[in-house]
Amino acid sequence: MLIFSASAGCNFQSGKKIPSLKESYRKTDKLPFGGFIAYKGFQSEFSDYWINIEKKPFNETWQDLREDSATTYSLYFLIAKDLVLSADEVKAMMDYVKAGNDLFISADLIDHKLLEAVYCSVDRNGEIMNEVNGKMHDTQVSMFYGNDINSPEYRYYYFPFLNYFMSYDTATTRVLGVNEKNLPNYIVLFPGKGRLYLHLAPRVFSNYFLLTGDNYKYFEYVTAYLRFAPQYVYWDEYYKYFSSPQNRNNLDSDDQFSTLKVIKEHPPLLWAFYLGLAGILLFVFFNIKRKQRAIPIIKPNTNSTVVFAETVGRLYLQQKNNGNIAAKIITYFYEYLRKKYFINTGIINKEFITSIAGKTGVSSIETEQLFELIRNIQEQGNVSDEELLELNLKIENFKKQKTNGRKFV
Repeated sequence: MLIFSASAGCNFQSGKKIPSLKESYRKTDKLPFGGFIAYKGFQSEFSDYWINIEKKPFNETWQDLREDSATTYSLYFLIAKDLVLSADEVKAMMDYVKAGNDLFISADLIDHKLLEAVYCSVDRNGEIMNEVNGKMHDTQVSMFYGNDINSPEYRYYYFPFLNYFMSYDTATTRVLGVNEKNLPNYIVLFPGKGRLYLHLAPRVFSNYFLLTGDNYKYFEYVTAYLRFAPQYVYWDEYYKYFSSPQNRNNLDSDDQFSTLKVIKEHPPLLWAFYLGLAGILLFVFFNIKRKQRAIPIIKPNTNSTVVFAETVGRLYLQQKNNGNIAAKIITYFYEYLRKKYFINTGIINKEFITSIAGKTGVSSIETEQLFELIRNIQEQGNVSDEELLELNLKIENFKKQKTNGRKFV
């Protein structure tokens, strides 16, 4: 029987300051979610063995062990918050187990490539949602003795244990433990000659859990299924530092960490990071929109022809040359008729008036009155202001009547 106690050297921080809740599971970490107690228990379980501490990717470890795999059997013990693997690492793990070795993995997130390789699927939604919403309560895990609902429960107060295996190959898999919903969260598979242990609640290996009540017995239960005759024993420290297969060099210091990895390890922090980033992007977007450079108002081009005509018209009015003004109004009107209705204005007769009335929709009488006024003005020498105004008014009304259908007088 293993003996776990605070006297083993795990001195949590005292006073009002809350200790870090980072889930490192490192063998030297004495904070609540470090692995100091778990490593001491592991040493006690394998007290007759030299425990090799691995600080390199599993595919490199397997290269070192491959030559002796036919005659030796080893145990590799891995605890991590998130286990993200490359394709080479997954292949190495499967080859390692199939060759007759045992691989124990406990992680909140197990890479989907490894799960697919052993035909398993995991549901993590419930646990993630509780972490995002900050919902903690008294939670537990249990041993699994067939259908025995009276299996011992090991409790502590924190985020609940809700991860579980949704599917697995029942022909090559045995359930060893369940979460608080009585759903499998600890299984062993038998691919090839070895054993692959998959566990979805790494927090049970934390200092905080193991030092709560009699929870050390759960550690004994978990490790009781391991074969106890390996030639070599390995404790992993490599995957505790990294959550992705990239940038994994220079593993020389226990204090090495990535700020972004710390955020990813705690879903509430990750959501806060995403919300903060979204807020910054929205601020930049609307700030740019509000403070864009003023668009100058471009004045429309002036119609110089109109200005010129107004200037000339004022000149004629000042000189009281009404006859000249009337002649130009009539000339422009005839030009309008030629361009608008393609009518020859050289001969003004009854046929011309009938043609104009038919094309414009103006009555023959009104059209005849307009051209009668034009003829009278052209024949007389002097044109009064009243006659000039009447001529201009009748011509403008003639043009408008085609547009809006109004009668003019």
